[in-house]
Amino acid sequence: MLRKSSRIWLLALGWAVLLITSAASGQTPAKKAVPVVESQTGRGGIRFEPGNRPDPFLNPLIQRKSKEDVDEEIPKGTPPPGIAGMSYNEVELLGMSVSPEGKTAVFKGNDKRVYFLREGDRLFDGYVKTITADYVLLIRETKLRSGRVLTQEITKRLRT
Repeated sequence: MLRKSSRIWLLALGWAVLLITSAASGQTPAKKAVPVVESQTGRGGIRFEPGNRPDPFLNPLIQRKSKEDVDEEIPKGTPPPGIAGMSYNEVELLGMSVSPEGKTAVFKGNDKRVYFLREGDRLFDGYVKTITADYVLLIRETKLRSGRVLTQEITKRLRT
């Protein structure tokens, strides 16, 4: 058995032989072609080889999406059947009923059917907020990519 110090010397000798033989043969490790990207900071002479890393010279706050991209409306997807799949501009107000049991609004949808809605019932892009004897107040909701929800009040009058 070799002692520990002898093993270390043999290992060091082996590495030295490998280095000398590779240097003598003139072989150098092949380098990959890495694209060089100019920095967009406006400072001349700064070069960056990206690999898989982001450019450290670019300010991430400047590269954030513009406000128009962030405040874009999220698509709602496929509408369900019936009144829940119709938007406020696809329904027509036919009448209202105010009774002790509650208030009801009568709408005609784009499918030529009649629907009876109460306060709080949903349409595809909003809900019924208030029903009075002369008009129905609808709230249109728009969800944005930034997470905000915009609301818009729409009044449907019986006599226009």
